[in-house]
Amino acid sequence: MRLRQSRLKTYYLRKKTVCKDSEGGTHPEYAFAEELSGESWPASGKIQAEQYGERLSYIYNVRLGGKYNITSDEKGIIHYVFDNGRDIVEGDGICLFVGKEMNPDYRIISIKPYSHLRLEVERI
Repeated sequence: MRLRQSRLKTYYLRKKTVCKDSEGGTHPEYAFAEELSGESWPASGKIQAEQYGERLSYIYNVRLGGKYNITSDEKGIIHYVFDNGRDIVEGDGICLFVGKEMNPDYRIISIKPYSHLRLEVERI
């Protein structure tokens, strides 16, 4: 099954790194933006409503095309690596409604490895 070309939009993925400040607290920082193409729609349905409850209105689904491989690193974190080298991990930021020069407005909370990679993202 292919992604419908009329629904494709350009989004920007920003890798998350956790940094410490001078007082010892941690906060996320996001790397440069990588362009990706996909389609998005608001979360809905009985299963997502049961899973997320009141948070449902802040969640979107994003479907990405392309072939990918599932790998894990030495810490046990699962990486979804596309043929073009793009690496997606839960917790990364994605710019759905803001430009690539701004901080991401959504973060990846779940990745479903179907024939097309499907992300569930939550507003930050």
